[in-house]
Amino acid sequence: MSRLARVYERYADVVPDFPAFLAAHGAPAPLHVRVNTLKADTGRVRSRLAAAGIPAAEEPWCPGLLRLDAPEGFAPGTTLLHALGHIYVQSASSAVPAVGLAPEPGHRVLDLCAAPGSKTTLLVQQMEDTGCVVANEPNRKRLRSLATNLERMGAGSVLVTAYSGQNFPKRVRFDRVLVDVPCSGEGTWRGPAARPRRIRPDFRDYLVRQQSALLRRAYEVLEPGGELVYSTCTYAPEENEGVVGPFLEETGARVIPLEVAVPAEPGLTVWDGRRFPGDLRLACRLYPHRFDSEGFFVVRVAKP
Repeated sequence: MSRLARVYERYADVVPDFPAFLAAHGAPAPLHVRVNTLKADTGRVRSRLAAAGIPAAEEPWCPGLLRLDAPEGFAPGTTLLHALGHIYVQSASSAVPAVGLAPEPGHRVLDLCAAPGSKTTLLVQQMEDTGCVVANEPNRKRLRSLATNLERMGAGSVLVTAYSGQNFPKRVRFDRVLVDVPCSGEGTWRGPAARPRRIRPDFRDYLVRQQSALLRRAYEVLEPGGELVYSTCTYAPEENEGVVGPFLEETGARVIPLEVAVPAEPGLTVWDGRRFPGDLRLACRLYPHRFDSEGFFVVRVAKP
């Protein structure tokens, strides 16, 4: 049995076409960049890339997200387009939570776990740099990368905070909240250079406690009638349905369709003897052999 098969074998009965799933993890993920519409025009960026011999195809579900047909070793982060803030290197799966949150111009939005800023800057673009996005990041080292990216992208409607997410102040309410929690990262292990590993149960338990606390605080600061998106880049039901299921039962919140046109499998309602609320079928599980990017779990929740 290969190392990949040993690491992911716990999902063999969950993931459809498991051999194709393993093969996708053994291959590199495609390279995507997102055009920063605050500073640049998608057509002109595509023309600049084409002139450099790099064709770029726009993803139909996310305007400005370009899949690059680039030679091996090409690093878009070293280009002038990147330095000027005209593009942001971002995987396709990473864009799904922000697109699914669908904030509107003028909204108050909280990105509870914001660094390095990929989703934050996409939220700002969706809102046309109006309203207010609060980008929260407690880790001081990651906070620097967040601030650098916000400045490079010209995001003016952002307020940066450094609270522990579980203790974010309750005195302000938001129309939308994105809670892209720290996780075991199993969905990011793609390509020959990846080093997949089994996650220790005690570490998984620690993550679940943190994720649950972050989700509950995100809900507490959400306006009635508001919406949040909870996401991870892992396949572990403990960190996904196992976190969201009890939260739904305790709060009476409801899952609503994500409305992002990407190929996804439904969320789980049963795992390892545990049962989860039936409307978790509306959650999205992104697998690399179905949607050629990183593995993700994304669910959209409405507050009554």
